[in-house]
Amino acid sequence: MSFQVTEVQRSLKGADYPMDGDELAELAKRNGGPDELVEELAKIDHKVDGPTAVMEELKGDLGGRTPGPHKSEQRGYKNVEAPSFQVNEVQKYLKGADYPMDGKELAELAKRNGGPDDLVRTLRNIGTVDGPNAVMKQLKEHLGGKPG
Repeated sequence: MSFQVTEVQRSLKGADYPMDGDELAELAKRNGGPDELVEELAKIDHKVDGPTAVMEELKGDLGGRTPGPHKSEQRGYKNVEAPSFQVNEVQKYLKGADYPMDGKELAELAKRNGGPDDLVRTLRNIGTVDGPNAVMKQLKEHLGGKPG
């Protein structure tokens, strides 16, 4: 079993060092520490003089998984089939925009400025926006493609 340093510290809140393993285990239990930690602390067979010494005793048991959800396990993949644009390209094709504008107006402007057909089609589907930041927000799932 491995433990996070913060979990150990929280379980030993209020410790009055030096303390032996049984005293540490009892404190951890009172503070709601996990049973596995209480058991490991009880194995310390001498007095320790502070949190650092406790951590040294548990050193082989540190570094466990932090509680809660983990982003790395919640993989979201970008739709590589959808059109993708660079921010500076979009801005170039929308040069001269007079906001607020709706998607159809932006699409026509992009077309006049030489924008690619997939950008023109994508712009047609956005609502009325009040500036370039709002355009980028509407296009966020399409941003980050290879520079054209």
